[in-house]
Amino acid sequence: MTTRKRNEWLEAELSDEDDQDQGYDSDAVQESRTAATGRIKRRKISPTDEEKEAVTNEGDEDEEDDGLSDRDVSETADAGVQDNDLETTTAPARKQSTTLKPLTTKQLVKSQKTARKSGVIYLSRIPPFMKPATLKSLLAPHAPHGLNRIFLTPETPAKHTARVRSGGNKKRSFTDGWVEFRSKKDAKIVAETLNGNIIGGKKGGWYHDDVWNMKYLRGFKWSHLTEQISNENAERAARLRAEISVTTRENKRFVENVERAKMLEGMESKKKARREKGAADPNFVDTEEANAGVKGFRRQFKQNEVKLKTAKDRGVIEQPDDVKRVLSRIF
Repeated sequence: MTTRKRNEWLEAELSDEDDQDQGYDSDAVQESRTAATGRIKRRKISPTDEEKEAVTNEGDEDEEDDGLSDRDVSETADAGVQDNDLETTTAPARKQSTTLKPLTTKQLVKSQKTARKSGVIYLSRIPPFMKPATLKSLLAPHAPHGLNRIFLTPETPAKHTARVRSGGNKKRSFTDGWVEFRSKKDAKIVAETLNGNIIGGKKGGWYHDDVWNMKYLRGFKWSHLTEQISNENAERAARLRAEISVTTRENKRFVENVERAKMLEGMESKKKARREKGAADPNFVDTEEANAGVKGFRRQFKQNEVKLKTAKDRGVIEQPDDVKRVLSRIF
């Protein structure tokens, strides 16, 4: 016979007076059982023989009720685990798609319509060390229809390096930028109302006293900006290729001049050696100096015999007469 396990979460707590009373109170047991069944939602199962006996036998009611409650709780927990397992097994596996899907006709038309409704403003000056997120948070309250994209031109690396070396701030700064609004009307209103005014905000804010410098670009779209950036990148790449070709040509010419200088130095050293030899030996005759005064003198260089590599070319070589005579007698 199993001992009754007390469940503090399912049964109502007894008062101090009830703890002192060691007698059996059927009303208290009934109330605790009713409260426990009210707190937890049990699964509906078909009544078993043990439950029927528990109803008829009032003496064994406590033990049967405890066994039933433990079994119901365990079955409910098992059912919950099985349900969770079923959900995890039946849930489709999410795979991250690495390939970009092309836009459908409907999506393309929608994007073109959105682009036609958008407006772009140009900021000729960005406050020092202002980030794109900060700029977006400052302009978002003035755009009821929302903002699309922001592009800020970063400062040149040389300028940033010079500022850091002189002990300045190490943060990145931006020179100018473009902001795209989803509505042309919002962009026009923002450019007209904020241009020339201070940024404002909290009185002790970092950018409170900075002045907005912006202008609405009529007929300008974000695609024009990206096209301009791509053109600038192409021009920069073409300029770099031209510089590389010029440098390569200069290096090649320099190497040729160095080799020519070495050749002339070698010729001069040989002439000097021949003169010294002629001064030492009166019978020595320098043929090159003698032929140098002859008009139309041509230098002659010994040519090396070409060695054939393929078997086909080796068979074309003309054989001596003796070899041909011997081969004709054999064959």
